[in-house]
Amino acid sequence: MERIKLSASARNQLATLKRRTGIEHNNAICRHALCMSLANPSVPPEENFSFAGGLEIDWRTLTGGQEALYTNLLVVRLQSEGKRVSEEAIRQTFLLHVHRGLSYLVSRREEDLLQELCTALI
Repeated sequence: MERIKLSASARNQLATLKRRTGIEHNNAICRHALCMSLANPSVPPEENFSFAGGLEIDWRTLTGGQEALYTNLLVVRLQSEGKRVSEEAIRQTFLLHVHRGLSYLVSRREEDLLQELCTALI
């Protein structure tokens, strides 16, 4: 993967989370959102994303130089769900999980969100 497209809704959620947390980089928030969603054993619902008005993030920037780690997390998730592993399946799984994770984060009360983010860093 070279560049990752996120929906306009994700862009708005990122702006909200940046304002509420003081975290200035989208990639850090997206990594946390992805991991939160992957930690939930349920399968995110299939979505047809519209990327009009969204944003793009470079895959290497988003992964913080850990492309293989994040790709492997997605591959393991696909395998655990009994799905076929392909480049497109990895991309779609990433999109579903990062969008679900952003929804999780933005729905948290501000105090809970900051506490959760701090705890995750320890």
